[in-house]
This record gives sequence, C-alpha cells and structure tokens, in this order.
Amino acid sequence: NGDVLECIHFYNIQNVTFTSQLLGTLNGQGQQWWGIPGIGYLIRGENRPRLFNVEDSKDILVENLLFKDSPYWTFWVHGVDGLEVRNCEISARRTDHDDHNIIDMTAFNTDGFDVSGRNVWIHDCKVWDQDDCIAVKGNSENMLVERIEASGIGVTIGSIGCSTVNNITFRDIHMHHTWKGIYMKFRGCGNETGAKISNVLYENVY
Repeated sequence: NGDVLECIHFYNIQNVTFTSQLLGTLNGQGQQWWGIPGIGYLIRGENRPRLFNVEDSKDILVENLLFKDSPYWTFWVHGVDGLEVRNCEISARRTDHDDHNIIDMTAFNTDGFDVSGRNVWIHDCKVWDQDDCIAVKGNSENMLVERIEASGIGVTIGSIGCSTVNNITFRDIHMHHTWKGIYMKFRGCGNETGAKISNVLYENVY
C-alpha cells in the first residue's frame, strides 16, 4: 500500500537473545532515508522503516550491539514483558559535530530506545540521536533505566495518550551537549479519562 516495511521485525517471541561477541553493527543507512537536509523530511515524512521492532514478546535480552543511522525510530520494543538491554549503542548523526546543530536535527524521528510494557531494565548504554534518547511509551510499568550516556531530545515519558505509566526510574544519566534533558509529553485523549502517570523518579541526571 506504499508504506515501507521495517528493517527487522519480530512478533510474539519468547526467551530470545540478540547479541554479538564484540560490538556488532546494525546499519540502517539512514543518510539515504533522511535525504537532503530540510527537504528529505518533506518528501518522505514518517514513511521510513524502523531499524529494530519487537512486539508482544516476553523475556528478551539485547546486548553488545551498535544500532547505527536508523532511517526512523531505532529501537521499538512494545507490548513486552521482560526486557533487558545492556552494553548497546545508538548513533544517528549527519555530521561529526559534538552537538545537535540545525543540519544534524534534520535527521528527525531517529528515536533511541522506545519501549512499552513491563519489567524492563536498560543499563550501561550510549545514545546519540536527533530525537528522544529513551522514551517510555503508554501502558508501561516497572522500568529501570540507569548508567546511560545520552544526547538528543531527552530521557522521556511519552508521548502518552489514553494510557497509564507507573513505577519508572531514570538514574545515573550523563547528557553531554543534549538538546533536552528531562522531557514529558502528552497528547489529547478525546472524551476518555486521559493519561495517568505515577511513581516516576529522575535521579542523578547531569
């Protein structure tokens, strides 16, 4: 129907490990999808593939991987029960600048770790992208994110619509030349009750 497929997409998997002996690379060739700065987004919009997508799964381990230059969202694990991510890196850069300049930021929507579900531990990882570094999405609980180097558009709750988020901790996070730091975002919910966000802790974020 004209919509792209995902680069890597798994459904309903259980007890699966994604790993590499050293630091393996998944390269999304994002520059080709981002197009000409300022123009590429107008042409493709959000019809770009996510690099890594896992849905409705249980007991997943992801380790020792570099997710490089995703065309769109980098890491989208949703509806998960039991996820550990460790010793991974995400990089989405147009240039080698040590900040997020106007050219880099045109690689927009290159989110880092986007996760929804429960019992999630993301630790000892690095993220440099041009959107949310780590985003906890709706219907999530019991998540710990710690010992992270992150630079982009923040360690995020959201965006959240008609759903709940409970018991989320971000701690020991260093954000070098980041565009945003702590970030929460919400969207409309029609006539329904709305979002309920509770027990969120940001601790030792520099």
